[in-house]
Amino acid sequence: MSTIIETITAGGKLKETVEIMYKDNNGRVVTTETEPYEIRNGTYICWCYLRNRRVEILLKNIIDAVLIGKAYTPRFHVDFDDSF
Repeated sequence: MSTIIETITAGGKLKETVEIMYKDNNGRVVTTETEPYEIRNGTYICWCYLRNRRVEILLKNIIDAVLIGKAYTPRFHVDFDDSF
């Protein structure tokens, strides 16, 4: 789990997109590119390119996270102060 958190945090600090693989509410495995904005109370808050909207994903449902290295211009305030 810490590697997933570290990857998402790095993406947020660098303003670079992160591809995540996670289980959705129906148990399906989904892969999508995201813009990291915050991790709060065990939840990853991001912009999801697949859904084209802001989403909240439970960290426990994220299977993998990969820093893509593609820069993004933040749509919202990015908050990664390591206090999660």
